[in-house]
Amino acid sequence: MADEGAPISPLSENLKVWRQRRGLSLSALAAKAGLSKSVVSELERGNGNPSLDTLWSLARSLNISLGSFFEEPGGKPEVELLRLDDAPIMVQEGDHFRAQLLSLWRPTGEVELCVMIFGDRAKRNSEGNAPGIIERVLCVEGRVRVGTDLDSAELDPGDMFTFPADRPHFYHALGGPARLVTVQQYPEHS
Repeated sequence: MADEGAPISPLSENLKVWRQRRGLSLSALAAKAGLSKSVVSELERGNGNPSLDTLWSLARSLNISLGSFFEEPGGKPEVELLRLDDAPIMVQEGDHFRAQLLSLWRPTGEVELCVMIFGDRAKRNSEGNAPGIIERVLCVEGRVRVGTDLDSAELDPGDMFTFPADRPHFYHALGGPARLVTVQQYPEHS
């Protein structure tokens, strides 16, 4: 049996945490976001189904990203595989629109965004990048195996794999052409 006082989703817990971090009462946040106090209160209790506009109003009022509401408590693992089917739904409006959170991170240093296009069964090996670089690979099209000798995963469209890119790693299109989006996060310069 679930604890009645426990939030039912990261949204309710994170909304309350961010409101308190900003030193806002329920009434003050509601007024700032142009919402009723009861709407904010219900969301913090895990009740309600907020629209995207409501979530954006709250995020803007708290000066946070929309994804901050859906981040699971605790730190991020060094290696992470996220399947699109398992990504939390931030907003769904019938069958016409759905937004799912694949990742949220607070970058330090520079971030580089690339598109990689692979022919049928093409392979790409990397000797490894500079120390401290983290890479996030999102499969957009096709099927690929990505990773290092220690940690790798097969990705379908919508799946994302995160790993330390400062060691040798590879990309391998499996049975057809593939397209990836990669985000490399460089450490902050000292």
